Amino acid sequence: MRVEVSSEVPWEKRKVRRLERFMGRLMRKMGLGSGWELSVALVEEERIRDLNRTYRGRDEPTDVLAFPQMAEDELAAARNVKPAYPEPLGDIVICLPVAKEQAEETGVTEEEEISMLAVHGLLHLVGFDDETDEGAERMRAMEKGLLGRNTYSKSEKERL
Repeated sequence: MRVEVSSEVPWEKRKVRRLERFMGRLMRKMGLGSGWELSVALVEEERIRDLNRTYRGRDEPTDVLAFPQMAEDELAAARNVKPAYPEPLGDIVICLPVAKEQAEETGVTEEEEISMLAVHGLLHLVGFDDETDEGAERMRAMEKGLLGRNTYSKSEKERL
């Protein structure tokens, strides 16, 4: 399993490494074996606005976008095969300024907000959809189950 977090905006390297480890643990918790590769990019508002306009037809910044590399049926088939090289699961793009703003509004830390957005993106990559009320409710339940009360392990929380 390979998780790579890149940041087009200033963010501490230790936070990047923690997010990589966190996402790796989540992928294992979700039953995704070692044969997967995940990319997470932290970007500015203009970059995510361009992506949102291009791929969703919405000319505004958003908090997170997910770009799966496989259709749901391909993903299901790939889960049963151990590949020679990691299969690309997809890309998650998180807008750091929007995440910071949302964290302030909701009273959570920046890292907790980014973790929540990363989980949301990961669920989209494995086929969850929140376009309907039922889908949104199902995603919220999964997010809550995956995140629990703490987004990071106790030892990582102590280092914040």
